[in-house]
Amino acid sequence: MSRGKRYFVIVVAVLISFLAYGFLIRYVERHETLQLIFTYIILFGSYAALLFFGKDLKVGWLLAAGVLFRLLFLMDMPALSDDIFRFVWDGRLLLNGIEPFAQLPSYYMQAGSPDVPGITTSLFAQLNSPDYYTVYPPIAQDIFWIAVSIFPNSILGSAMVMRIFIIMAECGSMWLLLALLKGHKMDLNKSLIYILNPLVIIELTGNLHFEGIMIFFLLLSIYFFDLGKLWPSALFMALAISTKLIPLIFLPIFFRYLPWKKCMSYYGMILLFTVLIFMPMARPDLITGMSNSLSLYFEKFEFNASIYYLIRYVGFKVVGYNIIGMTAKVLPLVTLLAVLTYTFVHKYNQITPAVLMWCLVIYLLLSTTIHPWYITPLLALSVFSNYRFVLVWSFFIFLSYVGYTKAGFQENLWFTGLEYVMVALYLIYESYFKDRIQFSFRFSPKKYEEASDHFR
Repeated sequence: MSRGKRYFVIVVAVLISFLAYGFLIRYVERHETLQLIFTYIILFGSYAALLFFGKDLKVGWLLAAGVLFRLLFLMDMPALSDDIFRFVWDGRLLLNGIEPFAQLPSYYMQAGSPDVPGITTSLFAQLNSPDYYTVYPPIAQDIFWIAVSIFPNSILGSAMVMRIFIIMAECGSMWLLLALLKGHKMDLNKSLIYILNPLVIIELTGNLHFEGIMIFFLLLSIYFFDLGKLWPSALFMALAISTKLIPLIFLPIFFRYLPWKKCMSYYGMILLFTVLIFMPMARPDLITGMSNSLSLYFEKFEFNASIYYLIRYVGFKVVGYNIIGMTAKVLPLVTLLAVLTYTFVHKYNQITPAVLMWCLVIYLLLSTTIHPWYITPLLALSVFSNYRFVLVWSFFIFLSYVGYTKAGFQENLWFTGLEYVMVALYLIYESYFKDRIQFSFRFSPKKYEEASDHFR
């Protein structure tokens, strides 16, 4: 196809995407399954066209389209997630000098409880977890506080401020993806895998999930580690952990790649920076509330899981009841052992984002709960790999929205099964051709020697 025709296809795909995002923002609610899935199919089809026809063209204006897609959501209330109400709840508590970890939300609805401005029965009624302590770490809580400080009486206003933070972080992630790709002489158009992906745009910018900020800090940590600068890498890893706890899964990896003393130094810096970030909130309430919430999360919540659902099925057959209480205690240990095993047996002799990607895959496959936005860090890391099963996953995981109705949610396990079968089949296909499809991100040996002398 001529360059002119390719540009025409790209322009049409961008326009269709604009219209589809606009329709999603203006007209589609979470329980309207047919409209939601149909719109997502259109968005993903346009995304596929942009990747295919734009692969040999300059990345600049497609990157600009990715930014504009995100800006479309700026003045919108999240339609597919109600987490915003807990964000505002925590922010209003902080604005009034109350730690969100101190009490359950239901405490403030009891007779005799303190009268906190903004903490109302109408806001409480919209919380999706009123009987759980908050689980959001300090960086997220700081943003909640800033957003509510600017708009103390407006949920939409607070949402806009949070979205500005996420869009800025996403722009930073775009720059880092391009910088890392350029630094390793890789195709810059690979960044579009993340930048234009509709799951990333809808879940992070649209639905206000703070994985967007965590990914930015994680990529900054990778960027400085790549340059052999340990303390900035440790600082940004601590910031990533202090936004969402997920990056903790990456810490065991460094045992293999750094000499013992340097590894302990790196861990020590991450621990120090994390403690300093948590310190303003360091009270017994923090430890008690967060540990209780995390425990309940792993022992009570089940959503869109893979291996765990198979284990649960066997448990029902063998003992006749749901064994999540026991399984939730074992799976984290299995995950840690699996990550360590992978780290020490795979053939790559240096850390790459692809190694981090596979460790995150292990964590997700062994989780009891996998919401669609949980795989967005995988998409960012997959940019540095030639594996594309994560793209397939980013399409089929959206089917997890099928179970929502006005009355509540009932998971459809047929769609869950379809999701993981399609991902597994595509991964098997890619693995079968592993001699042709390999990780393409490698640290330059010469650059690594020059940049990381102090590792030794």
